[in-house]
Amino acid sequence: MWSPATGASALPEYEIVVLEGELPYEENRRAGPGWWMDIDGVWHSPREWPEDDPPLDGWARGDDGFWHAPRVEVERLWAPVQVERLGPAVVALAEPPDDVIAPKTLSRQAQADRRAMFTVAGVIAGATLLLVAALILITQAGASDPDEPDPESSEVIYAVQTEALRAARQREVALEAPTVARAQLSALTVRPSIVLEQTAETFEPDDWRPNGERCLDFDEIVLVERSSVPVAWADQLECVPDQGRWTDRYLESVLTRTVDAEVVPLIPPRVVHASGGASWTALTRQSYLTDLEHRATLQIVSAGAGHNPRDQDPSQWKPSSGDIWCAYAVDWISVKSHWQLDVHEAEVVALAEMLDTCNAATSSGADPETVLVEPLAPPTIERVTEG
Repeated sequence: MWSPATGASALPEYEIVVLEGELPYEENRRAGPGWWMDIDGVWHSPREWPEDDPPLDGWARGDDGFWHAPRVEVERLWAPVQVERLGPAVVALAEPPDDVIAPKTLSRQAQADRRAMFTVAGVIAGATLLLVAALILITQAGASDPDEPDPESSEVIYAVQTEALRAARQREVALEAPTVARAQLSALTVRPSIVLEQTAETFEPDDWRPNGERCLDFDEIVLVERSSVPVAWADQLECVPDQGRWTDRYLESVLTRTVDAEVVPLIPPRVVHASGGASWTALTRQSYLTDLEHRATLQIVSAGAGHNPRDQDPSQWKPSSGDIWCAYAVDWISVKSHWQLDVHEAEVVALAEMLDTCNAATSSGADPETVLVEPLAPPTIERVTEG
């Protein structure tokens, strides 16, 4: 964040100006080049730029205290003529060169004839377009089936079927998830704990931060996409989400304010780094921190509630409620398998113990909202006829 010194503005109504990002913007998603945002989140034009340096190249501050764009000189083409003096007060102009075209002045009758010609041509073109449109409508009406559903209803049916199929498939995968997780756990590469501990010492937090957005940061994007109700915004620019609905499954609580919600990776970056992420490129790290496809990768929890506060693996930290150990272990193993990360001996033991709770009567099982489901085939919309 950049903050200019107090009193630097040439406009008395601005005492402190706080701008987000690089200054000045070369372009932004709201108004255009040179526009800027004050501390209240209000956008202003380049004319109101309060700093001494111009908001854009070539701009200059006028006597009125505002910045003005540079004047654009219009190139004029002057027709060269030759002047020959025949006497004290008589001047004769020679004919202009061939490359200078003099405008022709039509007579009133010629202008009237031209207007009449254009009018007739416009009437003929309009009548032709109306005739073509009528023929198209007649053809479509004759070829359409009265029992065929209209496109809008078909789209609604398609959306409902797709959502129903996805929900049903998620429930099926959730039932199979513990068995799949055991197979995935046995396929992971197991390394000595000391090796991962030594690798963890090279962890640099600054290398594991998602790139920000000009309007929404990535955490806000996740909250907007995963809210079970339409998000309410705190500003008219829809850059500050304020209210929604999310579930913290670890505390079994419902969150309705964005300030109460926090987006965290299920496997902390420190553990990812020690488990094979140390060799990842910057692009791969960003892909992990912004993974929206595999919902288990990023979790929404209550802000400041102490969820895995020291960024530890399951051998060092587990959710306080044993009812969700099954879901926690399934998601942890799924993310490690999806991103091809390693595990250590104590971690394997802890995960296996949590998977053993999946058959308990009190266990909530795998979370259908976080299991990884392959893309579904488009549903078939069948026409239902009475008969």
